[in-house]
Amino acid sequence: MVVPSSQLTWSVHRARETPGKTGAAFAFIVVYVVLAFWVFGPLLALLAALVFFLALNAYFLPITYTFTDKGIVVDKRLYKANYEWKQFRRWFRTTGGIVISPFSHRTYLDNFRGVHLLLPDDPASIVAYLEKRFAPPPPDDRLRLDEPREEPDQENTRPQMPG
Repeated sequence: MVVPSSQLTWSVHRARETPGKTGAAFAFIVVYVVLAFWVFGPLLALLAALVFFLALNAYFLPITYTFTDKGIVVDKRLYKANYEWKQFRRWFRTTGGIVISPFSHRTYLDNFRGVHLLLPDDPASIVAYLEKRFAPPPPDDRLRLDEPREEPDQENTRPQMPG
């Protein structure tokens, strides 16, 4: 494992990248807040708008990721999270990004305990950085819940009776 010494920073702004979805989401929010205003009044309509903003801030606001010598900094504009490299064991690609996991092997807890990083259109420099820091993942290390589990052989797991 070679530890890269440079800093790598990138930003992702999903609302700007997908204007069609952004327009549909914004229209839905406006209709919902207007309906809440009409039915419940201005205070609850303001509360509904605040809840939508807090729930969807990762979509509507840009997120900046920074790899440093000490760890990962995730800046979501409303808060900033710092993660140290020593807590992570491996990484793997997902549909929309990369998960950096604290587990050394694949487990269903990866998506809950790991950190999901959204990727820009050209993720080559990020993947190269992670390949230098960690051992490269297998070609397709995604968690599949529909994979059949291997059951141990029942004959070999029972204790043998003397005699």
